[in-house]
Amino acid sequence: MKIVYLGTDAFLACFLWLIQEHDIMALYTCCGDEDFFRNFQIVSEAKKRGIPVYDHTITTEEEQVWIAKGCELFVSADYGRKIPLLPESQGFYGINIHESLLPEGRSYCPVECAMERGLSRTGVTIHKLSEEFDCGDILLQEEVEIYEEEDSVDLYLKCERMACLLLRRLLAEMTGYWSQAMPQKQRLPYWRIEHIKEARLSHDLSVTEARRRYRLYNRMVRVRFGEKIFFVKSMVSSRTKLSYEECDLGDIRLYSLRDGHLRLGLIAASDPAVWEAKSYPFRKSGREA
Repeated sequence: MKIVYLGTDAFLACFLWLIQEHDIMALYTCCGDEDFFRNFQIVSEAKKRGIPVYDHTITTEEEQVWIAKGCELFVSADYGRKIPLLPESQGFYGINIHESLLPEGRSYCPVECAMERGLSRTGVTIHKLSEEFDCGDILLQEEVEIYEEEDSVDLYLKCERMACLLLRRLLAEMTGYWSQAMPQKQRLPYWRIEHIKEARLSHDLSVTEARRRYRLYNRMVRVRFGEKIFFVKSMVSSRTKLSYEECDLGDIRLYSLRDGHLRLGLIAASDPAVWEAKSYPFRKSGREA
């Protein structure tokens, strides 16, 4: 099958399997400073195989060109932008891979939202692309458990593995699943991160509080050093207290807490306004999530 893929490293396993079993015509990708799963590996894999890579939002005109060249399916998997829809009568077929059990968990960031809500399970849904985010007819769906010792990255990886299994099932019997897709009868409330202000570090936090924030929000966690704002890309915590508030060691910074310290790997935020952000996503973006 000829496929145009839209996504990031969050579902890398799906992309790698599609490369082996199908014909990937193009990759459309995007990512933000705060994304744990970016697009480094997926872009590298595409370029190694001569697959064209685009970092702008796919347009209706481009979709028509790909369809004219034989594209049979558009696969969206953690693509950060709105995908224009064409009628199936024009040869447009599109699916989205979403990390929740729709209709529960319509969201830009369903993994973090599920963990913030203290759920014991979530899942993966593959659905038809629709005009309204996360509202397309359901093709396949499977539950994924959430354990207390796991962080949000663990849950992303579990969803990735489940998504790859579901995608294999779907494409093995595409016609049957497509014709039997189940409409979503409910429009449950859209999930948003309820406590995005908590995704920040401060010296008055305890080690336990800092660990919890990083467990839930991973790279969304922000920290201020002087006038500069950073996203935390790695964190090691310790109960050993520092004699100072902060220390720059080059690639690692030490950051004091009430009862210990953190060793932080950081990436500078492109927009310092993210420090005061009251909602997520930090940037304006359309997304089929």
